[in-house]
Amino acid sequence: MSDPPLPSLDLLDVRLRPACDAYLAASRTPGASIAIVSEDHGYHYAYGVKSTSSGEPVSAATGFNIGSCSKAFVSATIASLVADGLVAWDDPITRYVPEFAIYDAALTEQVTLRDLSANRLGLPRVGLTEYGMDPSFPAVHTLALLRHTDPIHPLRDRFTYVNSGHTANAVAAGRITGTSFLATLRERILEPLGMTSTSGGAAARDELADRAGWHVIRNGEVTPIEPVFTDAHFGSGSMVVSGRDALQWLRFQLGGGTVDGVSILPRDALGETHRPHSAAQPGRDVVSLFYPDAWMGSYALGWAVSDFEGHPLVAHSGSDLGCTAMTLLFPRAGVGIAVYGNAADRVTLQLAYALAAIMLGVPSRDWRAYFDRATVRANPSPPETIDGYEPAALDGYAGTYSHPADGPLVIEHSGTTLRGSLRHGYKWDFTLEPVGPDRFAVRFDEPDWQSEAVSILEFSAVAGVSSRVDLVHLGRARTFARES
Repeated sequence: MSDPPLPSLDLLDVRLRPACDAYLAASRTPGASIAIVSEDHGYHYAYGVKSTSSGEPVSAATGFNIGSCSKAFVSATIASLVADGLVAWDDPITRYVPEFAIYDAALTEQVTLRDLSANRLGLPRVGLTEYGMDPSFPAVHTLALLRHTDPIHPLRDRFTYVNSGHTANAVAAGRITGTSFLATLRERILEPLGMTSTSGGAAARDELADRAGWHVIRNGEVTPIEPVFTDAHFGSGSMVVSGRDALQWLRFQLGGGTVDGVSILPRDALGETHRPHSAAQPGRDVVSLFYPDAWMGSYALGWAVSDFEGHPLVAHSGSDLGCTAMTLLFPRAGVGIAVYGNAADRVTLQLAYALAAIMLGVPSRDWRAYFDRATVRANPSPPETIDGYEPAALDGYAGTYSHPADGPLVIEHSGTTLRGSLRHGYKWDFTLEPVGPDRFAVRFDEPDWQSEAVSILEFSAVAGVSSRVDLVHLGRARTFARES
């Protein structure tokens, strides 16, 4: 027997559904799931199709990959274990995940589960240990490679975004219970909440028949790509959640761990995940996490904390190569919003705030333009490029370069073309386009990466032969040394 239909957004406010239609149509996102909770009542809107390939309509049961919105599922799981006395937030991670290592062995022993969930390792977003590693590598492979990333801030000094820390906590949760992270999450959180159409990692492919596809949008063209289902990034991402289940998740968070009179998690235990831990700078740090014009910003445990036009805000964004998600919680107003989309476009961020403005009576604005401007202000200027630049010769660039965390980077010369491959990356095969002296733009073969900001390779040449190359990815450079 199918589930009963969920109340429409029209029953909450007739302005909500037209806003969804306008933002999603403008972005060309094929499908989306929008869940809103107000005063503990849930409302839903299923937009468009699961995939352009199938044309099947999205329903409230359709699962969407929610990217980094998954981090809050890890922190809730750890909070449940803490509440039962099985672990403490300030336990060292190496007690449960001895494979974990950062740049200093003594500091590694001091890193706690709280540090990881609070994003206060002080490491930058750089390289494949942060994003783009071949998902066939196990999670512990990446956790051990963090030792090759130099810090930009001292441990516990302030917020920096580090995906692998949340994966380490997910691995720890499974080892503490002797099962797996997903089994632990399901027993302690998902099943009590009735979230039956939620899964994650490799299991989501088999467990959820009703799933949204992934798409990239480039130059107005929508292209389906293959979704990635892997446990390698579980914790930092990889959860797949339906709109119907998102309503339960929002009610759980807004209700202090209690839904329909049943306590799933003690209020204090859940509240700890919403409490500020690591100082952040709205408007300068990750724009999708902290409202850019907020008075304050901090990262909690799997959540970002700031304020939205006078309203306290707990939020998180999420994305992967072909999907995006945004979750907003306004605890004082009793409002929760989840917007999940099946394309790599920031529309879920923009739409979530458009809906929040309607719900909270905030003056309307063009939220797409607002976040576009905020993104430009927050991000460093891209490397300078020269249109039509032609280098004198290409032979000296060819060779194999390596980085201890990211593995080999192979550059090959064929005729008038340079080809490259980052062998430990996911679909990192590309052509190099010259854009300046010793500088090349990366043009990916596969559409998966083509919606991402252009990456740049900058070579350092000695006597006509390149000795190293800097790969500028995620806004920071990783240096690969030439192998002899």
